[in-house]
Amino acid sequence: PKEVVPAKHLENLFCKHFGYENSEGSWIPKNSLESTFVLSDDERADLLGDRQNENPFSETGLDQWKSLLELALSIDHPSATNRIWTCGLTDGGLHNIFLNEENLWMFDLGEPSLEPVPAFLTKFLMSFFHALGMEEDEKGDWVVRFEQDENGKLRLTEKTKELLPKVISSFNITVDRLINELFDGKHRVRELLVRYVITQLISDAAFCIEKWRTKGGGDELRSEHQYYLEKWLWRALWDIFVSEELRRRYLTRLMLKKQLESRHLDSYLG
Repeated sequence: PKEVVPAKHLENLFCKHFGYENSEGSWIPKNSLESTFVLSDDERADLLGDRQNENPFSETGLDQWKSLLELALSIDHPSATNRIWTCGLTDGGLHNIFLNEENLWMFDLGEPSLEPVPAFLTKFLMSFFHALGMEEDEKGDWVVRFEQDENGKLRLTEKTKELLPKVISSFNITVDRLINELFDGKHRVRELLVRYVITQLISDAAFCIEKWRTKGGGDELRSEHQYYLEKWLWRALWDIFVSEELRRRYLTRLMLKKQLESRHLDSYLG
């Protein structure tokens, strides 16, 4: 069945490379991304190096949620903590919008609610990457963003390699403008926005796997009556890959900023 290939890669990510490694019993991945996806030497070094550091993007289990909540409450700006009425735009992502020069159509937006601005922006910002996972081909099926290499690892298709840097650039430009216009240039909110987006992508991966299961995925008798179930697994893999790509790029940007600040301090002291 066509589900086998993506299912095996998800098993590799979530089952084979997880185990208890600390006194609190958090689940810690063991090179699972490196053994699933084709990564450059720089990406592999980053994966192996920064996970040993005390960084919120490297934390797991309850530690991750604790630091995320502390960050959300610590940003000293009204837009970061005060709630706004969403008017039903709770799920206002790019994938829920049709746009031309004269009109804007929005659908499947969710229930009206009160939310802080960073939480309200999460679905919109996440959709920059989510939309690639839901792009339709000429048959109306979702485009698969990966192909297998000779070693059985997943690598991005050539089209995706071309698109992803453009999407990341658009995402960064948008985040920069939101920080300047809504948060008066408080760049600490960037970490919160990126962590929210990463969490939302992982949440979508879980949703996709559950959707695949409830539709009969992995069950030969039930899945025979469903078409193209593997699309949910490929989308989950995309969510996982791009969430790690965001995490890695943010850490690299943070590290370069700290190095620059250190050089300026050394110059001043010298």
